[in-house]
Amino acid sequence: EELSNGQVRAAMTAVIQRMFGDGRNFNTAGFLTLGFNGSQPGISDYYTNNGSLYMASLAFLPLGLSADDPFWTDASQSWTSKKAWEGEEFPKDHSYHKE
Repeated sequence: EELSNGQVRAAMTAVIQRMFGDGRNFNTAGFLTLGFNGSQPGISDYYTNNGSLYMASLAFLPLGLSADDPFWTDASQSWTSKKAWEGEEFPKDHSYHKE
């Protein structure tokens, strides 16, 4: 079973709003801070000198899809962790392995 377009888009939207909506993931110079959400240098990798610009830019990949792509047009749906925290039944998500 696959995750639906609506699940992926809704989850990505929630993450983007949470992580970048309040500005605490950026320092006073406008650079990404070290951490998962806010300044948390203790969890950063030794080779990182500021937040991962590469990882942050991955959120923009869907912008390359056309406006009529199912990613954009399918109805929003709850994603797995949201279902879990709301006490709903949910299937286990598994990593993808190309055979």
